[in-house]
Order: sequence, then C-alpha cells, then structure tokens
Amino acid sequence: MKIWACAKGANGFINREDGRYKLFFIWQVLKMRRLNPTEFSALTFFSTHSRVEKRREMVAVKNGYFRYKSADAQATRSGDSDGESLPHAYLIAILSQLQTINFKIGDEVVPFTFTRLVAEETRLRFGNGNVYVPDLYGEFTSDNPFYKKWGGKLAIEVCYSNPCSMQKVVDFRDHGIPIIEIKIAKSTNIETYIDKNDIEGSIERGYRKINDIASNQLFCRVLSDPVSIEFHQDYVRQADKDRVELAEKTRQDMLAAVRKYRETESLAADVSKQRDSIAEAKGLLAKDKAALVASNDGLTQTVEQLNVELGKYKTAYTSRGNEIKSLKGELENAKAGFWTKVWRAISSEKA
Repeated sequence: MKIWACAKGANGFINREDGRYKLFFIWQVLKMRRLNPTEFSALTFFSTHSRVEKRREMVAVKNGYFRYKSADAQATRSGDSDGESLPHAYLIAILSQLQTINFKIGDEVVPFTFTRLVAEETRLRFGNGNVYVPDLYGEFTSDNPFYKKWGGKLAIEVCYSNPCSMQKVVDFRDHGIPIIEIKIAKSTNIETYIDKNDIEGSIERGYRKINDIASNQLFCRVLSDPVSIEFHQDYVRQADKDRVELAEKTRQDMLAAVRKYRETESLAADVSKQRDSIAEAKGLLAKDKAALVASNDGLTQTVEQLNVELGKYKTAYTSRGNEIKSLKGELENAKAGFWTKVWRAISSEKA
C-alpha cells in the first residue's frame, strides 16, 4: 500500500528536470482517471524504488492508495510494526519528504537533519538470518547530539496498532542500528480526514494537515539505543583524560596544601614572636608608667611648695603695698601743709 507512485509512458519513466522520477500522488491519479481517462490509460504506475529493476507495477485504488498489481511482487517484510495499513503508509510517505524531523525525545526536542532518508528501500539481513526492511532508514548530519553515539544512522518505525517486536529491537541494537518509534495519533491518522463523499479532496487536505504537524515536531520513543565503536573509544579516551586531569589536580591540590601548611607554620612563628614583643613592650610601658607616676608625684609636691612660696610673696606684697599707700598719704598731707603755710605767709604780708 502506497500513496504515490512513479509513472511510465510510451517513452519510458517520466522524470523531473533534475533527472529524478516524478511523483504522482494517489489523489492526482484518481482525479486523472475521472477527468482525463485517456491520459490515465497511457500511463503505467510503479513503486518508487530508486533502483529501476526493483520497481513493481502499482494499481490505483479508489479508497485512496496504490497497491501492488500482484501479491507475489510485494516486498518481503519481516518483523515490521504495522505492515501496509493506510495511516502507516501516509505517515511514512510524509516523513520521507522531510529534510528535518523534530523528534521529541523525553522532554527535549532534537532536530534530525537527514542527508539521506528513504522509505522501505533498505533491506537489512543480519548474521542470524533475520531480514528486515525498516519503514524509514536515514543518515543524519554531524551537528546532531546523537551523531557519534549512533554513527550518524537511524531507522524509523511507524506504529499504528502493533509495536516493533522485541526480536527486531534486539537485532537492531546488537548490530549497532538505533530505532526511533513514532506512534500514529488521531492528528496524524489520515483516516481522520477522509470524507467518503470527497475521497480525492479530503485525502489531499489530510495529507497537507499531517505534513504540517510532522514538520513541527513528533513524539517518539527510542527503542534501540546502541553505542558506536567510535563513541565508545571517545568515551574511553575522555575517561582516561579525565583520570589524568583528576590526578594532576589532586597533585596540585596537595602541593597547595603543603604550601599553605608551611605558610601557616611561618605565620604562627611570626605571631609568637609578635606576642613576645608585645609582652616586652607591655613590661616597658608598665615601667615607664610607674616612673611617670613617681615623677608626677614629685612634680605635684614641687607645685604645692611653689604655691606656698607664692602665697608668702603675695602676703608680703600686700603688706608692702599698704605701707606704700600709707606713706603716700602722709606725703600728700605734708605737701598740702607746706603749701598752706606758704599761702598764709604771702597773705599776711599783703595785708
């Protein structure tokens, strides 16, 4: 069951300008059969395998898909999740046309940009004899965080009702191939959008709607999570590097601790010397203080003696002053008497 096909006309396969085959979507072919039966009859439709010899003739079914013309021409599929259901076929076709798929793994959205992504063309045969054809198989760019771990390759399985078998998961993991599983929800189920009264238009609109959803982000589960040899070697090299760096850091920390211990010892010795110097300084200060107190006592006594002498001088000065005042009074009186006697004598002579 497919939703598109390539076509072969009278001159061979119809290709685009770039040389790749032209895709004919089922709604385009159904409309061509209804509106232009002559053009439709001139074309034979085939599967879109990249290798021409592997292409098989397809027949357009009115319910909205292509099927292989003969049952024995269908590709062998072992251990696939949902075979050829319609929702399964549509979502695979849509994903195969996206260059970048934003997978939501846990709580993180991881963009996978593919350099190659093919639908149901990669046939894998393992050593135990099991053969698988993944829904999608691709190679993605080195800027992806899973690139080294998964070796830049990825199988995508689309799950509608039945999940991948445990044997398939184990085989892929043991052979270093990761598997991401996408479950078809109602929003990505083409049957949600099909109107039986408008098969052609409704499946085209449904395809566009699902394409918009898938272009945004898709919830998924990582079923097979192998570790590539290169990733393991890088991990071992990094672990060795980390051990060497840890040993060097430990050595540097020990040297720093020794230096710190020696600095502490030196500081303790300096502190001890400073304590001795402080004690000695305190002793000298106590002696100087005692001497100063003694000197101050002597100075106080001298001041007191000087105050006593000063008092004596003040008393003597006061007594002397009184004597001088008394003598000055007597002199003033004597002078007054003298001039009085002179004046009287003059006055008597005039008379």
